[in-house]
Amino acid sequence: MVRPKDRKYLYGVDLMRLLFIVGVLTIHTSTIFAYKFPIGSPAFLFFAAFHMPMHFTRMGFMFVSGLVLFLNSYNRPIALIKFWKKRYFWVLIPYFFWNFFYFVFAAYPKTVFDSQWWLQYWDLLIHGNGYYMYFLLVMIQLYLCYPLMRLLFKKTEGRHLKVFCIAIIIELAITVFLKFVFPHLSTSGWPYLLRSYGMFVLTYEGYFIAGALAGIHYAEVESWIVKHIKAFFIALIAGIPTIVLYYFYNLDILKLSYSKAYEVHQPLIVIYSLIVIANIFYVGYRYDKIVKNGQQQKIVSFISKAQKIAFGLYLTQTIALSILQELITFIPDTAWYIWLLWPLATACVIGFSGALCWILYNTPVTHYLIGRPLNKRKNGRIQIKIN
Repeated sequence: MVRPKDRKYLYGVDLMRLLFIVGVLTIHTSTIFAYKFPIGSPAFLFFAAFHMPMHFTRMGFMFVSGLVLFLNSYNRPIALIKFWKKRYFWVLIPYFFWNFFYFVFAAYPKTVFDSQWWLQYWDLLIHGNGYYMYFLLVMIQLYLCYPLMRLLFKKTEGRHLKVFCIAIIIELAITVFLKFVFPHLSTSGWPYLLRSYGMFVLTYEGYFIAGALAGIHYAEVESWIVKHIKAFFIALIAGIPTIVLYYFYNLDILKLSYSKAYEVHQPLIVIYSLIVIANIFYVGYRYDKIVKNGQQQKIVSFISKAQKIAFGLYLTQTIALSILQELITFIPDTAWYIWLLWPLATACVIGFSGALCWILYNTPVTHYLIGRPLNKRKNGRIQIKIN
């Protein structure tokens, strides 16, 4: 175990977290542009195909969540009740608030005067199926599973590589089942989380376990990725066009629906996502070197601030996306400049959400809404140990 004085802050984790969440907002913005066009049109197919190589973002966010969770806690004694209390405090307040906020404004004024509004609100809470809140529901489940994961890793020390391989094989098997078997089953009587598998923590078990093991063996994983980064980069270059073609294979050969064809839960996406995650892990490694060498201080300062509100970007994105959805209705489908507006709109969604989060982060009480302690403008950092 590393003593507190030997603990080392991993700046690369900051950048990884930020890149994954910015990617999430990028893909959600492109979804709005996709449905601006008739389903099946060339423009729609372009945006749908764009989704495929961007699907690593959700999986990367799951990976880094597992990484941070175990990076901080695996080699420390843990008081489980205290752990749950702290984790749920910072996730449940945003979960309750943003579900309520979006629900009220989406249905205003009807909801305000509807005596049954609280039943509809409760339905949102227990299902997590509105306003991109599914991720928080998955986190709630992950924290509940934490002691079982910790016990698994403790019992299998020395065999963690085998655990990783088994977890990825299971993840691949899950996606094969969801793609080829699940659509043909009658699931009306199944429990909600099994029917709505995108909300179920076990659907992402491979990414959480991969991230957790990367947190436990951070130095070793970092060294291995650095050693093999050329192979990972070549795999990425080959993987991007391959995963785009995979979308059209789903459409034209497997005859899947447009939405099912670019669904995130597919076998090839598991392999592709791990390749992208490895490359982004390397980018984090290089960034860590830049910070420790005292280079690019303005960029480092910006990233340091931005990563603090990364979770808030996810929570507040629906506001910016809703505004964009209203504004885009005024643009003709045939307007040539819509292709210029797409990257601009993406930057505006990220910028708007970031500005709003920074205000919330620096304001008493509202900082709870983005799951962050109040910014006291101190330069000190919480130290994160590596094992």
